[in-house]
Amino acid sequence: VERTMKTLLLLGLLALVGTASAQNATEPAPTDAGNSTANEGDGMFEDMEAAEPFNPREAISNLVEYQNEHPDFAAGIATWITVGTIIFLLAFILFLYSEIKAVLVARDQDFRKKLIEDGYMSNGANFSELFEKEAATMAPRPYISVGAMLLMFIALACLLYPLCDVLTVIGLPSAPCLLIITFGAFFAAICQATFWMFIIWSCTRTYAALVFLLISLTGQILLPTGNPILMLVWLAIAFGGGYAYFYYLPDVYKDKPEEKPMWVQDVGDFTVSTDYNEWGSAFNKAYEAETAALKKQAELAQQQIVEGQKRLTENTPLMGGTK
Repeated sequence: VERTMKTLLLLGLLALVGTASAQNATEPAPTDAGNSTANEGDGMFEDMEAAEPFNPREAISNLVEYQNEHPDFAAGIATWITVGTIIFLLAFILFLYSEIKAVLVARDQDFRKKLIEDGYMSNGANFSELFEKEAATMAPRPYISVGAMLLMFIALACLLYPLCDVLTVIGLPSAPCLLIITFGAFFAAICQATFWMFIIWSCTRTYAALVFLLISLTGQILLPTGNPILMLVWLAIAFGGGYAYFYYLPDVYKDKPEEKPMWVQDVGDFTVSTDYNEWGSAFNKAYEAETAALKKQAELAQQQIVEGQKRLTENTPLMGGTK
């Protein structure tokens, strides 16, 4: 286990220090003219020495030596990684469950609408009741999906946090490390969620899935730059564009669906209320809808058993039947 932790630390370190080495390599060396100019001054820079370039091999050696002297260092990193992995898996499962269920409901609704539009079925009271039941079942979906995204953010932050300790050990500046990890984990969670939204919804909402893919890919391209201004601009464009596509345009064509372009597609209701009473109401509606469906299925199964026993009695003379 100790060797495995060393290997993981070394791989992560190499990825981190690559940029630092490149930056140090591109720094201009002091020239004679610059030295002579400094010497002609008031003597403030006479003792100034050139900054020692970052040495990856020395940093790795220091890290291994520190780990050997402090065995708990690797154990602490392993704890953060384990906790982050568990939380991420939980968030991933919740997110998949919520969105796949929404896709299945959307496909059923699209199929029924197509049958009604083509005249194969009539839009009666049963369909209205079914739509209401599906809406009640999907009421907690926004809260589950958004909650899963928040758990992804926490999980990624836990996975990245050990890098701050590594930077401190090898001597690189780590003062803004927590801030960088916080924003990095937040942006990475958005990219992860939108990428899986693309995969899940691509089978039934192609254009909407492409919007999710565009948000995810642009975020993954800009995230390694570490430029906070670019990331904030991307965040504003992503949220603004997503709101315009998934909320504004569907509302524009809500009263005139015949004029709605084929590339305008929604992915269901994704409104999250800030009122905690609405949270409980959404889950309560889903619970009641699921309970009613299970109760109805149990009644149908019991009715089929009773009818089967009745037919068996009628067809058996020894049990009072006539056949």
